[in-house]
Amino acid sequence: MAKALDKLIGSVAQSLQKMAGVETQEQRSARETQQLHASIAMLLYETARADHDIKEEDLEVASTCLSELLALSPEQAHDLMHHAAKPHARPTSYHPFVKAVNEQFNAEQKLLLIEYMWRVAHADQDIDKYEDHLIRKISELIYVHHRDFIAAKHRARAQSD
Repeated sequence: MAKALDKLIGSVAQSLQKMAGVETQEQRSARETQQLHASIAMLLYETARADHDIKEEDLEVASTCLSELLALSPEQAHDLMHHAAKPHARPTSYHPFVKAVNEQFNAEQKLLLIEYMWRVAHADQDIDKYEDHLIRKISELIYVHHRDFIAAKHRARAQSD
């Protein structure tokens, strides 16, 4: 009886919060996780797109990196990359993506993101100046030290050889 009453009270409380426009901690956490996943997918896709020549190997590496970084299934990673590739999803500013990364990633995860961006850039065996510029810019915005930025670049290059 007590469990049924608790369930009913919880259900009523959720309904009232929903009507008032208040999110529960669980809903907020799910929304933030979804925003982070979309942000990482967008940053990896933008790395592939930066040289104005999106190749299949760029997208494959980006999807693999996304899957590894966020512990997603290949299908989930593919779906996120597919969404990031849609023209209406193209960013006008990197601020929302960087904000999500800064709020939810620690220093090691940020460094790994930069390394994965370098892997995407190296996927076609040619680093374009626009790819380099984008990764350098994101690295600065997420507070990755320059020495770590260079080390990530070298690790990604070694992995692609």
